[in-house]
Amino acid sequence: MAEPTITAAGGALALGTVTLTGSILGLDYDVLLVGLAGGLVALSMVDQTSRLKMVISVMTSALVAGYVGPIANAGALEYFPWTSKSADAMRWFCAFAAGVSAQTIVPLALGWLKKKGGGQ
Repeated sequence: MAEPTITAAGGALALGTVTLTGSILGLDYDVLLVGLAGGLVALSMVDQTSRLKMVISVMTSALVAGYVGPIANAGALEYFPWTSKSADAMRWFCAFAAGVSAQTIVPLALGWLKKKGGGQ
């Protein structure tokens, strides 16, 4: 089976949308870009799908990393003080981990909310 690929135009669209949306929402660009990279890594491990779903998935990964990454980093710095020695690397790691896991976590969370709300 062929690996999923994203075209240069799709990547540019995702990158442009993420950085524009992130700037409007006040998110850090570096965290968004690391989350975007995490989304691309996660995308390489899923079954082939449409280009639109790939672009939306990568954008979602970047936005989740933009919101969850700094929170996870703050928690890591609070509970593991030794991580303060490499604060930037830890911040990027948290954003990358959030971007990679977003493509699994977001559908699970939406399914749980739908079930909790009485949807089918």
